[in-house]
Amino acid sequence: MPEAQDLLGLDRGAVVAPAGHGKTELIANLAALGRRTLVLTHTNAGVQAIRSRLNRLRVPKSSVAVDTISGWSLRYAHGFPQAAKPPIDMPIGAQWDEVHRGVLAALGIAAVRQVVEASYDRILIDEYQDCNGPQHDLAAALSGIAPTLVFGDPMQGIFEFAGATLSWEGEIHRQFPLVGELETPHRWRGKNPELGEWILDARDRLMRGDRVEFRDPVSYRHAPDAFDMGALFQSIEGKEGTFAAIHCNKGICYQVAAAARGGYQAIEEMAARTMTEFAGLWDAEPSAEQRRAALQWLFRKSFSTQRLADGEGPPPEESPIADAIQSAVASLSEDGPRAALEILTLTRKLPRSRLHRQELLRDVERAISEVAAGRCATMLEATSRVRDRASIVGRKLPHRTISTPLLLKGLEFDHVVVPDATHFGREPNAQAKLFYVAISRASRSLTITGTQDFVQLSAPLL
Repeated sequence: MPEAQDLLGLDRGAVVAPAGHGKTELIANLAALGRRTLVLTHTNAGVQAIRSRLNRLRVPKSSVAVDTISGWSLRYAHGFPQAAKPPIDMPIGAQWDEVHRGVLAALGIAAVRQVVEASYDRILIDEYQDCNGPQHDLAAALSGIAPTLVFGDPMQGIFEFAGATLSWEGEIHRQFPLVGELETPHRWRGKNPELGEWILDARDRLMRGDRVEFRDPVSYRHAPDAFDMGALFQSIEGKEGTFAAIHCNKGICYQVAAAARGGYQAIEEMAARTMTEFAGLWDAEPSAEQRRAALQWLFRKSFSTQRLADGEGPPPEESPIADAIQSAVASLSEDGPRAALEILTLTRKLPRSRLHRQELLRDVERAISEVAAGRCATMLEATSRVRDRASIVGRKLPHRTISTPLLLKGLEFDHVVVPDATHFGREPNAQAKLFYVAISRASRSLTITGTQDFVQLSAPLL
């Protein structure tokens, strides 16, 4: 198992790091040994995690630069526009590949290489399993300018659908030879070492395409689908800490959150598609009717409402709240944003309704506030501003979360429930990797449900 000091003299190499084995700590320790280290990763959340670790180690900010690969590339592209030819507007989708290719072209110029060489004495690239071809080509070019090490885990490469399909043996290790694999399961030390051993054994089995049995220390519950509320609530009785339920299907996550009546909160994707769709409905027409329809659509997406039994009337406290909502609805055409904020505040108080997408409603309220204050002319503009701010600041997770492996990758929870484990076998890409990412989020307890007490998934592309 390599230590930071062992890696200091290497010109290039790759470190394989299974989940929970101290990769971020190693990167921070290695960065602290340099004078001008550049650390690149893929997400703003990853940037925050590395910066937090550097702050804890009291590493001076002047000696380490931390950025996303795309963010760093975009700045260099605009710094050398004649060579890199960056897009005029903020890149989207495949345009990012053109940004990376543009910077690669710029690095073919001696003066640009000299700028990089003068700026950094070492380059560290995290989450390398998430790199695609253009990013790998860029990393290879950087490794010819400054010593470069890459860190990642082939079993966490779950972005195959987005083009992250590099072969570690066939492509990555040709450029960055394997220099070590982390072996100490830090995540489970002092919490549940047996669970850490089971997850590591499951990782080996998944890599081979072998059967993984749900045995002690894992708790297994037989269930026909993902909607076993006993797994979500009975399995965590008496336990403290953070909780997550993990399912690959985003729609199922929303439905389970609704069925749990707010007991688990669904978190939103960074693209914020639901909020953007609400903004489109709101901006379509400035009439009270249209705005009311937009708010009703949002309510159905965010709340679950208990139905009344035959002959049962609503609770007495519901009537004055409903009257106040109707009064605010009448103001939607005159002072739409402020009336909408009042309506959303009141809906939270409805006694038969439970909010299960708190993050969505909070972000919508922030967007509406931007329009109400006159800082944005349209709801779509406000939505974009809120989304961009969230991508930089990050999100604060609820006490109990339900979401997908894609959104929870890189995070850790005390207790994890994986509902209907058989569904991983129906995923079109990265079945074994998605399952491994899901189970490795748990540090204290892991509960798995399904129609059988094992999974056997196709051996992954590594």
